[in-house]
Amino acid sequence: MTASYASVLRTPHALRTFTLALLGRLSYGTVFLSLTLAFTASTGSYAAAGALMALLGLTGAALSPVRAALIDRHGARRVLPPMTAAYAALLTVLAALTWRPGAPVPLLGVLCVATGVCQPPIGVVMRTLWRGLLQDAAHLRRAFSLDTVSEELVFVTGPLLAGLLAAAVSPSLGIALSAALIIVGVLGVAASPAVPPRPAAARREGPRIRAFAPVPAIAVAATGFALGSTGLLAVAFTERHHQPAAVAWVEAAIAAGSTLGGLAYGALSRTAPGRGRLAVLVCPVGLVLAAAGLAPSVAVLAAAAFTVGLFVGPTFTTAFLITDATTAPPARTRAVAWISTSVNLGISAGSAATGMFLDALPLPLCYALAAAPAALAPALLLSLPKPQQSSPDAPVKVHHRAMDDDTTERQEYWDARYAEHDHLWSGEPNAMLVQEVTDLDPGTALDLGCGEGGDAIWLARRGWRVTATDISGVALDRAARHAADAGVADRVDFQQHDLGVSFPEGVYDLVSAAFLHFPKEGVPREPILRAAAAAVAPGGTLLILGHAGPPPWDPDAYPSAELPTAAEVLASLRLPGDTWDVLYEGEHERVQTAPDGRTMTRTDSTLKVRRRPT
Repeated sequence: MTASYASVLRTPHALRTFTLALLGRLSYGTVFLSLTLAFTASTGSYAAAGALMALLGLTGAALSPVRAALIDRHGARRVLPPMTAAYAALLTVLAALTWRPGAPVPLLGVLCVATGVCQPPIGVVMRTLWRGLLQDAAHLRRAFSLDTVSEELVFVTGPLLAGLLAAAVSPSLGIALSAALIIVGVLGVAASPAVPPRPAAARREGPRIRAFAPVPAIAVAATGFALGSTGLLAVAFTERHHQPAAVAWVEAAIAAGSTLGGLAYGALSRTAPGRGRLAVLVCPVGLVLAAAGLAPSVAVLAAAAFTVGLFVGPTFTTAFLITDATTAPPARTRAVAWISTSVNLGISAGSAATGMFLDALPLPLCYALAAAPAALAPALLLSLPKPQQSSPDAPVKVHHRAMDDDTTERQEYWDARYAEHDHLWSGEPNAMLVQEVTDLDPGTALDLGCGEGGDAIWLARRGWRVTATDISGVALDRAARHAADAGVADRVDFQQHDLGVSFPEGVYDLVSAAFLHFPKEGVPREPILRAAAAAVAPGGTLLILGHAGPPPWDPDAYPSAELPTAAEVLASLRLPGDTWDVLYEGEHERVQTAPDGRTMTRTDSTLKVRRRPT
């Protein structure tokens, strides 16, 4: 299917889930202005209203990663309903207290803190759900672009709706409406078939996974700083040009630019983004904003604001895509929450700093200072150490033909790659193979894609009789020599197979497929893995190891290769539930040596299933 915004929404469950998520987000678009107006009217003090909103905002932002961690741990279906019910109830109480003047400020403060604690992260959850709904990278990029643009529009239309309700009836009605919207939207999303009933991470404890992605966080914080500055800067600029009402046009220009830029980016982008692209997108935000301080008129300022907006939507989209691609699924909600928190912190810092700048400095210099973080961020992004590959003990030279080249000469490619080195891999067995197989009783084993024989030799040493296959004759000759040196040559049968064409005969007590990754347009991976499942004897085990994402040091690597999660691999096998048991399904991190010699960490996936005895 050709990737388009329409095809994204035609994906099963996508339109329903996305629409409900937008309702929940609209609640956040209406609630903050409604609360501000209600607090001001009820307390009669701008200072009190500002302090109450600061309590709400800071509590919500500070605890965003904590709420996301609960969802990663227990699943959205279990966490969102009670969180949303408490949040909506607190909003209803605030609406009732502020309907008339005289509400006690300390009580409102306590309620604001409690409300901030319970804010359901509907935007964060929706961004993590796209990965499960869409497997194709092109569709995923469009989904993230659509998500970013829609959120932008919600925060433009939400305050307008809140203002209308405040003028027609009472700002407290906007608070009550926000409570209703969050209930309908979030509970609807929690009940969607797109939401897994239970996260894989909750089934089995594993090593702690890093959830904070520094590169995208820095980029969005710098962009948020610029955005947080533009409102006050535009007010000062338009007042000095005696056109204070024109500030609305400047704000609208940023929103329009972000909308058009986000949609165009999603439609035109063809490859997975990396930190280089992120740096290219952030830099114009700073440079154009700095130049805007020298604009001769409000019209020119609005044009500059529109240009800044053109890069804002793509920057946020790229940051979320990189975070999604480089974070293991058990930590993905937390990682996305950290990006959202970074945006909010940047906006708050930009607004606060610009207020101080405007009181003491010339307006063009204020624009330059507000733009500085975004203008300087690219240098920082490109200088940060890149997070990692499963690589051998020593760095290896990358072959001139890429993993995802469309070629039928696969054997020549792998023969040439193995011939370039005395050893391409470490020679040690995969750590997860050792962990998951050690307790099994030795029997017959099939090792698919054996390479230089590290796994096959380890199995043979433990008493297994192994059939080991690979496409490369060079690799098989080397593996046979290693087996002879280890004294297990009589226990390993090395066979040459292009698994897209031929498959070993027989059934086995253990079938292991480690890091079999192919381009989507090349070797059909799913049929091979299904054939592997078919080769498992009753009572036997199937173990599939793989990369769950590209190398963290190079998110653009292997753009067309299949790098599925364990859950996606399990779904692709289509195993009958009455004859198979899932023993382990999840992601984990392991330390590797990057091409430049640095020690880094990469996220891999493991699926272990057992065919029930007959």
